[in-house]
Amino acid sequence: MKKALILGGGIAGLTVANSLALRGIDFLLIEKSTRVGGAIRTFSRDGFIAEGGPQTFIAEEKKVFDFLRATGILEKTIEARPAAKKRFIVRGGKPRVVPMSPATAVTTPLFSLLGKIRLLAEPFIPAKRDGNAESVANFVRRRIGKEMYNYALNPLVAGIFAGNPETLDVRFAFPKVWNLEQRYGSLIRGTFPNAKAKKASGNYEKKRTLSFPQGMETLPKLLRAKLDPRKVRIHSEITNLTREGSGWRAHWRSRAAVCTFFEEDAFFDEIIVATPPHTWGEIPFSDPALRAHFSRVPALATPPVTMLTLGFPRANVSHPLDGFGMLVPEKENRKILGTLFTSSLFPGRAPEGFVTLSTYLGGSRQSEITHLSAEEQLKIVREELRELLGATGEPAFIERVENPQAIPQYNLGYEDFFKKLSEIESAFPLRFAGNFRGGISVGQTMLSALETAEKTALAAHS
Repeated sequence: MKKALILGGGIAGLTVANSLALRGIDFLLIEKSTRVGGAIRTFSRDGFIAEGGPQTFIAEEKKVFDFLRATGILEKTIEARPAAKKRFIVRGGKPRVVPMSPATAVTTPLFSLLGKIRLLAEPFIPAKRDGNAESVANFVRRRIGKEMYNYALNPLVAGIFAGNPETLDVRFAFPKVWNLEQRYGSLIRGTFPNAKAKKASGNYEKKRTLSFPQGMETLPKLLRAKLDPRKVRIHSEITNLTREGSGWRAHWRSRAAVCTFFEEDAFFDEIIVATPPHTWGEIPFSDPALRAHFSRVPALATPPVTMLTLGFPRANVSHPLDGFGMLVPEKENRKILGTLFTSSLFPGRAPEGFVTLSTYLGGSRQSEITHLSAEEQLKIVREELRELLGATGEPAFIERVENPQAIPQYNLGYEDFFKKLSEIESAFPLRFAGNFRGGISVGQTMLSALETAEKTALAAHS
């Protein structure tokens, strides 16, 4: 029986471990911190629930749904309220509803008449198929115009990546959109046939926006609970990884008490790296050839993001909060990236008579704001929420979370990063899984992990 060593107990590592367990493949998961879940954290206090990482996870791939069913997790989820389909984008200092139908697209004040006419010209714009990389910003301006970039794409990138559209590579940041142009020559012309082909493939189910009654941290807790506790070591650290025959000899130490450690070693056929790229230099590989490979992997930008979740009496917020949240275009010259109406998404996020709002600061746009004091950041958020949503008075609840290296950026040049990972996987019994490959969302990270587990299973049975 072959055995895999999984480095990292975030959502990727836990998904790989559970997938291997379902296939009857032995493993050991090592997590350096005192908890599993990585960036997924939930804080509960005084009847409020606030997330320290992802607010939701979106599932649509059949592989992800099959995994959630096999682990019994799907039945424990809750789905976002119907109002969550409604989105707002700030223009002229006011949150304006994003059109969701042709009729509302015609009448929306979010875009000017010239902007709407430019959008209708999209099917007549020649496709770019020269094989050269293109930024998300250039792609959108080229296909649907500058105004759509300023008030649709720019805030969307802030909400998803907290990144810079001028540097993100459209092929990797938005592969589905890029493929529409490549396959159909037009985003508009390709929408219907692409949806039809997607449905016919059998690889997707109805898209669902999910969480749990007690918050997102329920997900890693459930995944850990499904595993044999002897195969999950938290507060443990790899001290040496040496090639031995066709596999690896791993040495690690685990904390048994405050000042007591115990050391162990074992042989593994394969290593699965499910930790963030900025930590890879800390992995103690003794093989000089592998260290050389890692030294050639380009660094991924990971801009800092700070999130403040504030709870207000419902009567102190004039906006109806009847949607998912609002995103802020760079052109609006404000100091926040956006705000999610978190208590509108799922029940139980605030006590009766209160609401919660989660606001994001920093990112690639204004990283300097993340270096301000907590008091200064709170002042910024309260002022922005007062002007944009009519939130007044003292917040009854405050939760602040700093993420110094929040989201990997699929910037221009990312193909070199991807190529180097593939070279390492080809040369060594080692694989990668995480939000640095295939998408940054929870659902995409889980899909990446499931595909990695599939490859490991095939190698184990070959």
